[in-house]
Amino acid sequence: MNSNGARWLLLLPPLPSELTVHTLQVAYGPGLTKALKDASKATAEVVTVLDIGVAHRAQPRPDFPCLQHIFGILYKLTCIICTEQGIDLQHDNDVDARFFLFGFDTNGATLESQAAEPHRALSLQQVAQTRRSWSHICVLESETGEELLRGFLRSRSEMQPLPIPAPNTLRLPGGLTMMAEKTPSLRSKASSNSTGSSHYSVAVGGTFDHLHAGHKLLLTMTALALRSDHKPETPTSMRLTIGITGDELLKKKKYIEELEDWDQRQASVKAFLLDLLELVQPNHTLQKTQTFRSSETKGREVIDFFHSGLRVRYAEIFDPYGPTISDSEITALIISAETRAGGDAVNQKRKEKDWAPLEVFEVDVLDADANNPQSKSGTVHEDFQNKMSSTEIRSRIHKKRTMASETGR
Repeated sequence: MNSNGARWLLLLPPLPSELTVHTLQVAYGPGLTKALKDASKATAEVVTVLDIGVAHRAQPRPDFPCLQHIFGILYKLTCIICTEQGIDLQHDNDVDARFFLFGFDTNGATLESQAAEPHRALSLQQVAQTRRSWSHICVLESETGEELLRGFLRSRSEMQPLPIPAPNTLRLPGGLTMMAEKTPSLRSKASSNSTGSSHYSVAVGGTFDHLHAGHKLLLTMTALALRSDHKPETPTSMRLTIGITGDELLKKKKYIEELEDWDQRQASVKAFLLDLLELVQPNHTLQKTQTFRSSETKGREVIDFFHSGLRVRYAEIFDPYGPTISDSEITALIISAETRAGGDAVNQKRKEKDWAPLEVFEVDVLDADANNPQSKSGTVHEDFQNKMSSTEIRSRIHKKRTMASETGR
């Protein structure tokens, strides 16, 4: 992941009352398509990062099942649009799209975010004052879009000690507004059976090769499962544990020569999380980093310490369990629907050690739903799945490398 490219911000109005890929396509599709196309052409040699903020009118923010459904369909819609438009999500130096929620009142006032409550989203004012250097800010052509733009630019100009130069503004085609009077309830649509409670110590694991939208969804939900109401005087610290598969376990992977090594994969996950965490809580800014070898597994470990008290641990893992059966303080595990059995196996191991079971939060797998009008074409469905597969990404890279080598002969 190249972090030296341009950085754009797209602010979207509140979600429609019914949350499906189709309704989001109607509400956001024209503007989101234009933003993705323009951002993908912004730079020739490096990836343009497109931060996409979705306004949320109610506080506190929705619970985990609802959130994972929201972010899942947002990423799914983005992948469908990019497939149709021939835009590569990052791997061909096009665009790296990321989503976050922010609090916004449709009456024009920004909702204040209070760190004392664990489920509040940042306000628009706090987003504007993150000191992130966006070169462009995009809004949809609508009354709400103008309110978002005015609020953002006003807050940006009030930054101390020195304001950041105002970004270029782009007004994009607006969709149809189908807004609800209150936040929609998605509990019946979410696949997770979790109670939605939050935790101070959350874990997730994976290979994270050539970071794609499915990985981003998983990491986003891992960060959002963490409580954000920690205070310095409390003994319990906030911790994220990211298990990343060691290189030795991946030697039989297809197109192994294109596989990123552990250091590359850890760096990509860290870069994504650092950006995301800043938009979850203002004090989630990096203070220091420690790198060492685990005395128990001899695997590589990196620990990031944040000013908020948060610690993020990246651990090289050599089995399906990783730190979940060596760290008794972990209380929650984030999994994808396709690895449901892994959560059961972890809790069986913890039971054998007389440890409390982990609360398992399940994240839907991104796929091209055949019921969506955008994905009925077999070609679109296949191309969509290729964007969600590290193996297919490696295959594409390998083919391009082979063709370039043959052309150069």
